[in-house]
Amino acid sequence: MAEALLSASLQVLFEKLTSQELANFILPRKLSQELLNDLKRKFLVVLNVLNDAEVKQFSNDLVKQWLIQVKHAVYDAEDLLAEIATDALRRQIEADADSQTGSKTHQAWNKFSDRVKAPFATQSMERRVKEMIGRLEAIAVEKVGLGLKEGGGEQPPSRSPSTSLVDESFVYGRDDIKEEMVQWLLYDNEDINIDVISIVGMGGAGKTTLAQLLYNHDKVKEHFHMKAWVCVSTEFNLVGVTKSILEAIGCTPTSDGNLDLLQHQLKKGLADKKFLLVLDDIWDVESLNWESSERLQAPLMGVVKGSKIVVTSRDQSVAEIMRSVYTRHLGELSPQHCWSLFEKIAFRDRDPIACRELEPIGRHIVDKCKGLPLAVKSLGYLLHSKAEKREWEDVLNSEIWHLKSGYGILPSVVLSYHHLSPPVKRCFAYCSIFPQDHQFNKEELILLWMAEGLLHPQQNLQERRIEKIGELYFDELLAKSFFQKSIRREESCFVMHDLIHELAQHVFGDFCIRVDNGDKVKKASEKARHFLYFQGNHEAYVAFNKFDAFVKAKSMRTFLDVKPSWWLSPYLLSNRVLQDILPNMRCLRVLSLCKYRIRDLPKSIGNLKHLCYLDLSYTPIKILPESVCCLYNLQTMILRGCGDLIELPSRMGKLINLRYLDLYECESLKEMSTHGIGQLKNLQRLTRFVVAQKSGSRMEELRELSEIRGTLHISNVKNAMSANDALQVDMKGKSQLDELILNWESGCHTNGSGIIQQGDATTVDILDKLQPHPNLKRLSIRNYPGVRFPNWFGDTSVLNNLVSLELRGCGNCSTLPPVGQLIHLKCLEISSMARVEHVGSEFYGIAFFQSLKKLSFWNMPNWEKWLCCGELFPRLQKLSLRACPKLTGKLPEHLLSLEELEIYGCPHLLVASVTIPAIRNLEMVDFGKLQLQMLDYDCWNLATKRRNGNH
Repeated sequence: MAEALLSASLQVLFEKLTSQELANFILPRKLSQELLNDLKRKFLVVLNVLNDAEVKQFSNDLVKQWLIQVKHAVYDAEDLLAEIATDALRRQIEADADSQTGSKTHQAWNKFSDRVKAPFATQSMERRVKEMIGRLEAIAVEKVGLGLKEGGGEQPPSRSPSTSLVDESFVYGRDDIKEEMVQWLLYDNEDINIDVISIVGMGGAGKTTLAQLLYNHDKVKEHFHMKAWVCVSTEFNLVGVTKSILEAIGCTPTSDGNLDLLQHQLKKGLADKKFLLVLDDIWDVESLNWESSERLQAPLMGVVKGSKIVVTSRDQSVAEIMRSVYTRHLGELSPQHCWSLFEKIAFRDRDPIACRELEPIGRHIVDKCKGLPLAVKSLGYLLHSKAEKREWEDVLNSEIWHLKSGYGILPSVVLSYHHLSPPVKRCFAYCSIFPQDHQFNKEELILLWMAEGLLHPQQNLQERRIEKIGELYFDELLAKSFFQKSIRREESCFVMHDLIHELAQHVFGDFCIRVDNGDKVKKASEKARHFLYFQGNHEAYVAFNKFDAFVKAKSMRTFLDVKPSWWLSPYLLSNRVLQDILPNMRCLRVLSLCKYRIRDLPKSIGNLKHLCYLDLSYTPIKILPESVCCLYNLQTMILRGCGDLIELPSRMGKLINLRYLDLYECESLKEMSTHGIGQLKNLQRLTRFVVAQKSGSRMEELRELSEIRGTLHISNVKNAMSANDALQVDMKGKSQLDELILNWESGCHTNGSGIIQQGDATTVDILDKLQPHPNLKRLSIRNYPGVRFPNWFGDTSVLNNLVSLELRGCGNCSTLPPVGQLIHLKCLEISSMARVEHVGSEFYGIAFFQSLKKLSFWNMPNWEKWLCCGELFPRLQKLSLRACPKLTGKLPEHLLSLEELEIYGCPHLLVASVTIPAIRNLEMVDFGKLQLQMLDYDCWNLATKRRNGNH
């Protein structure tokens, strides 16, 4: 495992050692290229024995300590090369600025930049390289004494191939799932000859056992004419699998390697037979692809309808490749079923009195297994041979996952990990920094991986964004059950199973310091690299003495602070942490200070020249120091919820590597368009852009940001002074945006004809030129002062993919746009449109809202009539009418899909009859006369609130 992590790190390191930017840097400094080549050779000597060391580390603690030394050497080399790259980048940026202006302002800035940068020039680069070579020579000498061999070395024990036989007496908690899947196997699909059913779950969940139960079920045996069990394991070899199937059905393969002959033989052997095939333990998706899946099933097309293939895998993508008609995700066993399994194994043939004494310890041990049958079995068999209470306590209080074999953890989990690619292993290992059961967000984790330098373009991924590479790595870890979706929070949150977390700890825990719930950091090695402080809600003040051990931890790369997501009150942080500790962490890549009561940052923040990730979210900070603009490597800046922030630094344009700028809920930020935002060509996320009032609009700063995606909120659109300003934004060209919010705020003026003017253009002209790309999914127009909407609002070719639309505070519009013809629109919210009196055919268009599921009207003070025609809203599930005091007209009568109806503050609503057969939730307060036709619906199951009026 360490071999994979180190080899991936060393590969990146070797690329940097031979890069052109390094050559350009060392040439004027007369540093010997031969010296750097010697450094590379020393690393190669170490690399040659890493595979052997990887295996032996689990049985030899000296080998594990040797691997830690190697990793620290790699870290130090990475830091040195990062300094070189950063200094070269700084010089390039300053040279470009000088060539463009040559002004005194830029000269003063360059002097300021020189003052805040780390003192790279005062140190001898040559001396540092020689010291590193000396360290590697000593490490290489030690490898001889440890008996490490070059080349492959020992190999981890492979998993024994599975068979179809199973001892059902050792199976607990799967009866319901088994019976459900038996019904799937017995169902004969008349439309297709053979169906694929998949069982997916993490290693050790019991996938093979469940497949064995199905394979040996009496009804299944009677239903199928022939059966075959094939254990695929590490590589999906089509020739080997075909031969195994032939052997399983009693045929001797007629060829060793000719796939065509083998498949013809198989097709003949299965003709007119109802066939069941189990492909157990497929996990190598590189060898199993769409083509090999189709070629596998080609000779099976002659079987009788109702034939089945059962596939087991850790990887969800295997089920997709095999085109499964049904996939069963296998979860954890219940605590009681785990205990029953453990009890049967561990207490077999044991004295009942001794069992009573050991049971409390055994139950704690079973709790550690977290529902994994394989872990329960492993520990049950281990403890069956241990009779003394002390021995059971030793297992309970030790790293029990390493006790059974010299290779460590759970074999099933290790094998899954072993088959990850080296870059993905590095990303997974980094997750060891999180506390157990920590719930993490996918996008945030990818940003951390990016900041730590764990995401690099590969040859087959050259054209992909670095964030996309992170998404691919994340999805692979999710598909292979290293990550699991959290059942307690929103869809974007994930967790690691405790056994998976233990694996990450074993792989990478030596480089991490984690402190939970306000404990003090007792000791921090100078070589410590990653720190996470998990803070509970009971600790309002974080004192300096909690971190004073970090004074010497100058190689720290991560300072990550995690707080309860629901806790919004700010914490107090000692100023000495900001003034005395953080500035000394010159190698810091990640710094999170979210939810602290920080009003300003020290200028020394600019010394953290390696910093790639800065999180100041939900702090009361007002102004960022100009030295932030010296952080040339900064990729992510999170200022979300900084409601007191009034301005950004004036040289933001120098942060040319910035990719993610989160300004959500920065309501005090009044302008930002004069700060060089348009120079941030790599920007992928910009959640908020404030149009400047003084010296013109400068909306065109957004023109160059063609790669921004996600949500963009443009506020103070009222400050756009011409239609050309809006056109220059090139909103049509921003094809990656999912959501666009346009907010005029207030304060626009009318001309003599009563038309709203913005400079030399009407407001309608401005909005017309802000037409978005057709890929847009969500659009919000707020406080728009125009008297009508532009034509593209009803154009299905422009808003073809729109699923959500909000019209809020458009107080001068008397009619609604024809958005009923937007065929994908699912959510529509309309509020505070004071001049709208009638809603009718101009609103419905030609499609009558055929996909709309949620419709809301709120604060419509002059709306009187709802003119309904045709079959409106066939899929509407929720209708909300609030604060519509004059509404007396007719509501749509046949809302056959409506499940929720809310009517508040509509006292004159007089409707004869509304048919709502699917209604589930009814909230009605302050309304007039309304007769509801609910057919034969059981009113006892209807959730209601207080009803006023006649009904």
